[in-house]
Amino acid sequence: MIDFKHSLIATLVFVSLVLGSLQKVRADESSVGETKRETPPVAELLIDMAPVRERAKEEGISVAAVLQAMAFEKLEARDVFAAVPYLDAINGVTDDLAYGRNEQFLSARQRNGFITCLRAHLAYQNGEYEKFEKLVAHAVLDSPGYVEAFGFLGMLSQLRESEVMDAAIADFRVPMDMEIASVDGETKTLKAWMGDNKALLVDFWASWCGPCLQLMPELKEKSEKLSAQGIYVAGFNTDDSDQLSKAKDVQEKRGMEGVPWLLDPDGSTLSGMLFVDSIPRMVLIDPEGKVLYNGHPMDPGLSRALADFGVKL
Repeated sequence: MIDFKHSLIATLVFVSLVLGSLQKVRADESSVGETKRETPPVAELLIDMAPVRERAKEEGISVAAVLQAMAFEKLEARDVFAAVPYLDAINGVTDDLAYGRNEQFLSARQRNGFITCLRAHLAYQNGEYEKFEKLVAHAVLDSPGYVEAFGFLGMLSQLRESEVMDAAIADFRVPMDMEIASVDGETKTLKAWMGDNKALLVDFWASWCGPCLQLMPELKEKSEKLSAQGIYVAGFNTDDSDQLSKAKDVQEKRGMEGVPWLLDPDGSTLSGMLFVDSIPRMVLIDPEGKVLYNGHPMDPGLSRALADFGVKL
C-alpha cells in the first residue's frame, strides 16, 4: 500500500505522478483523425468491488481505505484514467477514512478537490476546454492548493490569450511570397520552402531560450515523423543579433543538421506577424498562408490540428 502523507512533498508527488501519466497518454495516442482518446471516459469505467472488499477483509481495513490505496497504486503505475474511478467510488461507500495532517488528505473536501483536478487535467489534454474551466472553478473552492500545484491558473491564462490571438489572426494570411534565408545561405520564399507538402510547421526558437534548446530532440523527432507524411518542418531562429552564427552553433551542437534551419528576417518579422510573444512556439500554416495552429510545441492542440491532414504526430 502506498503511504502518502499530506504535505507539500505529497502534493508534488501527486502532481508528478499525474503529469507523468498524461505524458505517457500523449505519447501513446495513435488514432489519426480523432480528437478524443480511445480510452473511455472515467465516468464509464466500472470497478469490480468484490476484490476490493476481499482486500479490505484480508488487510483489516475499510473498503474506503482500500479504494484510496488502489487509486494511488494506479497513479504510481502512470494510469490516471483508472485511478479516478477508485477515488470517486469512495463516495459510494461509508466514508470512514481518517483525515488530518498525518493522513493522505486533510479532509474529504480536499480529496474531492484532488479528484476534480485530475478530471480537469484530463479534460485539458483532451481539448475539452469548456469542461476544463468548469472543473477548475469547482476545484478551486475545494482545494485551491492543488489548483495551484497543477498550474491551472497559468493554463487558464493561456486559453484567454489564445482566444484573443485566434480572433486577431482569424482572417490573416501569412505572405507565402516572403523570402526566408537558411543558415546555408539559400534564400527562397515560404511557398518554395514548403514545396508540394500539405502544410508548413515552423518552430520559433532562440539561442538564449533554455526551454527551446531542451525541446530540440522533440523538434528533430517531429521533423522525422512528419516529413514522411507531407508536413514540412523547419526551425526558425529569432535571435536579434549575430543570428546566423548563433543559429549555426546550435545546429551543430544539438545535431540538428537534418532539420531545415531557417532565419526569421531581423529576428522578428515573421514571428511578429504571428503574435509570437513567447517561445518555444510552433505554428502550422497551410499552402494558402492560413494559420491552423499557434501554440506551445507540446500542447495537444498541435496533434489535433495535424490530424485534420490525416497526419499522426
